[in-house]
Amino acid sequence: MTSFRVRLALLVGGTTAALLLGAGLFAWNLASGFNLERLDRELHELARRNLVRVPGPGNWGRLDAALALLGRGEGPPAYVIWARTQRDEYRSPGWPADLDPATLPVPTAYEGGITLTKPPPPPRKSSLSPQNPSLPIRQTAFRTVSAGGSTWRLAVTGNPYTTLVLGVRLEESTRDLDRLRDRYLAALPAVLLLVALGAWWLATRALRPVAALTEAAESITAQGLSQRIAAPAHDREFGRLVTVFNAMLDRLERSFQQASRFSADASHELKTPLALLQAEVEQGLRAEPAGSPAQQTYLSLLEEIHRLKSILDKLLLLSLADSGHLRVERTPLDLSTLVEGLAEDTEEMHPELPVARSLAPGLCVAADATLLEQALRNLLGNAAKFNRPQGRIRVDLHGEGTEAVLRIGNAGPGIPVGDVPRLFERFYRGDPARRRDRPGGAGLGLSLSREILRAHGGEVRLLRSEPDWTEFEARLPLASVSPRPTDPPPAAAGPAGSTPPR
Repeated sequence: MTSFRVRLALLVGGTTAALLLGAGLFAWNLASGFNLERLDRELHELARRNLVRVPGPGNWGRLDAALALLGRGEGPPAYVIWARTQRDEYRSPGWPADLDPATLPVPTAYEGGITLTKPPPPPRKSSLSPQNPSLPIRQTAFRTVSAGGSTWRLAVTGNPYTTLVLGVRLEESTRDLDRLRDRYLAALPAVLLLVALGAWWLATRALRPVAALTEAAESITAQGLSQRIAAPAHDREFGRLVTVFNAMLDRLERSFQQASRFSADASHELKTPLALLQAEVEQGLRAEPAGSPAQQTYLSLLEEIHRLKSILDKLLLLSLADSGHLRVERTPLDLSTLVEGLAEDTEEMHPELPVARSLAPGLCVAADATLLEQALRNLLGNAAKFNRPQGRIRVDLHGEGTEAVLRIGNAGPGIPVGDVPRLFERFYRGDPARRRDRPGGAGLGLSLSREILRAHGGEVRLLRSEPDWTEFEARLPLASVSPRPTDPPPAAAGPAGSTPPR
């Protein structure tokens, strides 16, 4: 997934680069057009000054020599002349050999809308006067041709006695424009780099309120839903976004409090009726003959009551964890001894499942012994419950740096890929084989284990799941203080006093 900042920077940079290139191309075309118009005006004025009278002998040669000086006298000629009268013809020495000027069409119309029925008498070669008027000038036709390895701009005009073609090499006249274009193209990469850096800076600055909003939102947890984000003073659009976000937090906080309060209240309110119901069922169980159908019914009811009490206890713990009121009384605890006791309990409850152990001795954590035992018992209970017949369980405990790492694997069927993202959701049971005849299968065990471990600064995750092997990993921070030798092992109470797994 592409970053929005990158897309914004690319959009700004690409737009700016396109504008620069478009502006450069437009300026180049505009300058080229202005340069061509200037050349046409110069050729037109030059031709007109030499056509208002009949030129004397050598006029075109002198003009050719003068124009050669404008071309700096280097390389091919910049200007060329071809002139034809009734008596003679002049052609510049540098005229392209592959261009026949006689084939160029000569305009027949004259400037000023003059119409000639016969040629006027040629003026004398003296200065012009009312008694000695200038000759009419043909309209000038301009064209661009390629000849002699160059591109020429030609002006074709004349008077009633002379046809004149003036030409200028475009390479000569556009030399400065070409130099300007080359320098522009040479500087363009550096300009585009600056544009890219500026676009990135602009995108970063524009998204700074979003980054602040994201950072503030990340700091809001289930225990800190009362936090609110301060609206920026100068950004109206982001201010509205923050206002909407804070309103959403208000609704979320109210809903979360109501849900937590409902779970806690329901758990408390249901405990008393369940205790009375359990007492009545136990009394009826004792009153019925052993092995009678009524006693079997009472036993089934008693199992369901225990299951409901287990679910209520877990819901109460989860609601406390959600509201941030889960009390964790940490004391130094020998984790190695606790895991060893839980592994022995699992072997006693499931003698058909061997439990292979590899436990590093003396690993100490600061934890609430009762809560941590319940969390780890859930993990081991799942390993036994979702195992295949005559399967196996492996428990590995070792230290990694400042953490104790517990891995519990079993040879049961793998967890489907679609169930993995929702594995720790409450009441989620993706496996259809988890039926009500499996005790404790309410879908709360993994969720409760994760909340307890997180309350201790640890975490639990699915390490791997294969068709014949599933393994979970739990991590807890190691404590710097060892447990007292007089402390009894937390698992010594045995399975009778433990909380059943999910």
